[in-house]
Amino acid sequence: MTLHDYVDILKKWWKTVITLTVVGLLAGGIYALVSPDTYKATSSLYVSIPASDSATELNQAATYLSRELKSYATVATSPYILKPVVEDTGVDKTVAQLQDMLDVTNPTATSIIQVDATADSPQEAQTVANGVADQLTRGVGSLSPEVANRGGTVQATVLSRAQLPDETSGLPSWLYPLFGVVGGALLGVILAFVLESLVRRPRTTTELRRVPGASLVASVPRLKHRTDARSFFPACGESAPAREVSPHVTSLRSRIQQGHAEVLPHVAGCAVLVVTGQRSGDGATTVAVELARSFAGLGSRVALVDANLSDRGATVLLAQHNHLGVSDLVERRAGADQSTVRLEMGLTFLPAGTPTPRPSDLVCSEPMAALVGELRSEFDVVVLDCSPLQDSVDAAVLGELADEVLLVTVPGKTSTDQLQFSVQGFRETPVALVANQVRPSRAHSGVL
Repeated sequence: MTLHDYVDILKKWWKTVITLTVVGLLAGGIYALVSPDTYKATSSLYVSIPASDSATELNQAATYLSRELKSYATVATSPYILKPVVEDTGVDKTVAQLQDMLDVTNPTATSIIQVDATADSPQEAQTVANGVADQLTRGVGSLSPEVANRGGTVQATVLSRAQLPDETSGLPSWLYPLFGVVGGALLGVILAFVLESLVRRPRTTTELRRVPGASLVASVPRLKHRTDARSFFPACGESAPAREVSPHVTSLRSRIQQGHAEVLPHVAGCAVLVVTGQRSGDGATTVAVELARSFAGLGSRVALVDANLSDRGATVLLAQHNHLGVSDLVERRAGADQSTVRLEMGLTFLPAGTPTPRPSDLVCSEPMAALVGELRSEFDVVVLDCSPLQDSVDAAVLGELADEVLLVTVPGKTSTDQLQFSVQGFRETPVALVANQVRPSRAHSGVL
């Protein structure tokens, strides 16, 4: 997968990422509000052995002390020390609770024992830290045997007593919402990739060839023709100068010619082509417009019909918003001469027409079927630009009247199951896949 693929996945699942980020923010905020402030007080002890004039005895004593220091740190959190602390200080805590409050350590290569006590109040933290330190000084002496055959024992001396803490310990409360945001966003990203991996999506032209029931006839790179197509701008029946058609669209036209010789100007008959996409933004309208222009450039008589009465994509693209069109013809409010626009030599356009509150009813009606029949008798090629399959069944209904369906899809945007279901919806009408907006990394060439 390329960087673009990862970006596409995040764009698709952005709602999941945002949702988990917000949840993380709320969780961090709630934790910051409900978690109590804590205070830490620290006392330290110095552990030593009585001095000796013998180097051997000193060495033996030092070895013994270094071995025992870790044990003394452990003893500090044992009931042997903590029970007297509870009795002497009067803190309202059990031995187990004191153990949770304490962190007793022996810093490396030192004879120091550090007692850290964390509590909900500064007074309690100070009391416990000093209580443990005082009790440990007595405990060390009583637990230690005579050292190196001398009468003295190990001694623990309080180096510093715990002071009353004036600031809370731990992380600032504002950091918890920040951690929640970062954690939620990270979890959202991970979940997005997990969910994406569970859905089979053809991401290359090779994978699109394997979609059952359909053949991949063309691969079109990221065209800029959506803006180029605006160069039509017909006015008063006159069109702008012809523009060169993309070689990829020309190759698509050639593949259609192989299966439908009647599209040629010198061959009798007509081919009706339904062009639709799986979803909005797949580029079906641009492909339909470019394909119609390509056939017109061949010399064929072409009718381009905006059968997407909801979004009116081709009508908007060709700047025919206020022109009568398909809806007016079907509802018999206007004749053919009022509802058509000649874009250029050989290319006639039927805009969507007057907006209607029931677009699908008109597209799927008998008058619409009759209109397609009339166009079939007058033109060599009829290109029907239909609404996306995820929006309506208009394309499937018009597909019954067509000779072939061109299903435009963007690799990686639609699952294999969705594509297969869409292809099956056209029943007996042949379906050809057109891979649009293909990146170089997803196909070896633009034309298959």
